[in-house]
Amino acid sequence: MSRIDSRNLAREFSKAANCTQKAALAWLKSYDYDYPLALACWQEVKEQEVREKKCDKLFDQYASAEDKSTIDLDNSLQLFEDLGLSLEDPATLLVSYLFQSENMGEFHRDAFVKSCLSLHVCNMEQLKSRVSEKKEEWSSNAELAKAVYRYTYPLACERGQRTLPTSIAIEFLQLLLKDSFPLLSEFVAFLEQSPVANKTLPKDTWNQLWEFAAFVRSCPDCSQYDFEGAWPVLIDEFVTYFKNKS
Repeated sequence: MSRIDSRNLAREFSKAANCTQKAALAWLKSYDYDYPLALACWQEVKEQEVREKKCDKLFDQYASAEDKSTIDLDNSLQLFEDLGLSLEDPATLLVSYLFQSENMGEFHRDAFVKSCLSLHVCNMEQLKSRVSEKKEEWSSNAELAKAVYRYTYPLACERGQRTLPTSIAIEFLQLLLKDSFPLLSEFVAFLEQSPVANKTLPKDTWNQLWEFAAFVRSCPDCSQYDFEGAWPVLIDEFVTYFKNKS
């Protein structure tokens, strides 16, 4: 393409894209002067920028006065309330997963905005509707349910800690596995009288409990449990405890 043609094309592009001719020329050049493709991509980028600004504005409604990059615990309570959730609602864990919260009741701007964009929401009305949809999906989508379950362990840990006290783990197990682990009450009773009661529940054991719950649904009496399998020792000990008690 001649210099004159490229300048004419840039002039036309600058009008359509509402940008300077210099910016238009550089953008067109990066797309090998394919005008339709360049314009479509430009518009997509600008639309994305508009959506990001709207998501930022949504975040600003809940941002901490001390740190505008964070929604703190107090403001997250308001966020949950606006979403129609109480603090005791297990769906707060789903929301924490969706927005990649690193600490319970705390959200960071970058992750929040990125999640809003991926969820295709940019205001509270849209977000509330999307969370409602995700709640329904959570109850029927095993992959999503497992992801939220696994995400909860590091989320529930104290800041700077990598292991979860057994007493706290029990509270979250009762929230997350109450409808999917037939032996949950027996397992909790076992934990409360075991040596780990005043210690921590290992992350690997937490993760494997999801698989064990699935096993128990198919074999409630644990008669087919394989002690030679790759189960954590604590689960082996529970099965022995359960069979002896039965």
